[in-house]
This record gives sequence, C-alpha cells and structure tokens, in this order.
Amino acid sequence: MTAVRHPVIVGVDGSPAAFGAVRWAADEAMRLGRSLRVVHALEVYGPYEDVSDERDLALDAAAEIRRWQPGLEVATGTWHGEPARVLVEQSHTASLVVVGSRGSGGFHSLLVGSVGLHLAAHAHCPVLVVHHAERWAGPESPLPSREPIVVAVDGSHDADYGLGLGFAEAAARGVALHALRTWHEPGHRWGRSPDPAGRAAAAGRELAAELGPWRVKYPDVPVVPRVAHCPSVPVMLEAARDALMFVIGARGRGGFEGMLLGSVAHQVLHHADCPVLVARRAAG
Repeated sequence: MTAVRHPVIVGVDGSPAAFGAVRWAADEAMRLGRSLRVVHALEVYGPYEDVSDERDLALDAAAEIRRWQPGLEVATGTWHGEPARVLVEQSHTASLVVVGSRGSGGFHSLLVGSVGLHLAAHAHCPVLVVHHAERWAGPESPLPSREPIVVAVDGSHDADYGLGLGFAEAAARGVALHALRTWHEPGHRWGRSPDPAGRAAAAGRELAAELGPWRVKYPDVPVVPRVAHCPSVPVMLEAARDALMFVIGARGRGGFEGMLLGSVAHQVLHHADCPVLVARRAAG
C-alpha cells in the first residue's frame, strides 16, 4: 500500500470543527507517512443555487495545511452528494477518515453528528471522530502530545485490530498505551457463589495474552494494563477523560453479526470527550 493510494481523508464543511479535524488529519498523515486528501461534499438542492463560494472550501483548507505541514502531500476534491455517503465511498481507498464530531448544521446537544455516526458504522477503513474539534481550529492551539492512547480490549477481532492501531499511534507519538478490559458477574450463576477474585485474575490473564504479540512488535511502547469490575461504558468514559485518543473496535465480543456498530462503541462515540478512533477493518 502506498501513501498515494491509501491517503488519510478528512471531510470539511466550513465549520470550525471541520478545520480542527483538518489539523488532526494533517498530523495523522505526517505521522503515518501518508498523503492527505481534503474532501468536500456539496448538497445542491436546486439547479439555480449558487455554490461557487463553497467550492473553495477544500482549496482553502489545503492552503492552510501546506502552511502548517509544508512537507505534506495534499490533494483536494469536491463532490456533489450527501457528505456521509461521499466519505464512505472515498473510504474504499483510504487508510483513515477523519471528521469533526459535529459539523455546520448539527444540533448543539449532540456530541456526534450524523456524518460521524454513519462513517463509524459504514466506512471501509478506520474512522477518527474528533470531539470538540473547534478547540484546535487554529495553529495557535497545540494538539495534545503527552497523554496516553487508551484502547478498549474485550477479546474480539475488532478489539485486536484496535490494539494494533493503538500501539502504532503510541509508537508514532512516543506516548504510553493504556489497555482497558472490564469484567462483570454472569447474569445467571445457578446457585454458585460468585468468585470475583477468580474472574478478575482470569480477565487479567486474558488481557496479558492479548497484549503479548503487540508488546513484542512494539517493545518501546510503555503499556499500562487495567482490569476493572463494573459496567464497561462508565469505565471507558472515565479513562477517556485523560486520554489523547480512545481506540475501540467497531463491534465487540457478543455483538450480533448484522450489527455494523456495537452498542458500547456507539455510546463511547457519543459521550467520550477525547477523539475516538473506531477500528474498522478495510473491506476485503
């Protein structure tokens, strides 16, 4: 895979959140050794609507990126169509798609807009949703650089893929990786006494086994394993408060086969304060 064929893609719509997402995308592209493609989708509702100003959005964003990252290869594209569908189609040849959590038209009560949710469920590559991206709309606001990468681990294939993405991010940034696994009491114990110490120890062993191959591949990444006994989502949201990025598989263990985005990932995507990287595998 080459940088040209599998670029980082970022969606823009002229909102401050979109320009914050552009800065994250440019930073990701530089770290990953990829090119960057700025995508703008035009929703034209009538034949006489003047959209000439909107056509400059991608070009303006690219000009800013070249000032921020002079060595980064940047391309632009403007398409007619619904933004979520355009970005999903573009994701076929992308290594990563980046969007702000809410664009220009989103309700302020929603942390994640329809575009971010649609991408998290349907994209053909990993998706980075940058919450409150307007915080980084200008170069005077430095991107976070010292906080850990937090990865949710539950033994699923998507979670293992997420571990790989998380280790790669931590290695590229020179930060620690926190691996988070939760456990809970079974719904029916059929009269048997609970064994919380035993279940906690088993969860710790499972987590160590899942981390093992990635620790070998990335020996310089400091790893902090964490096993917690409580509902998954509150623990994850607490861990995300002090994270540079939270990585979660699109579907966890126990999800229905037809689900494109699991319920835990959906809740984390809605409520985490930091950027959320949804580990979606490339199609095929």
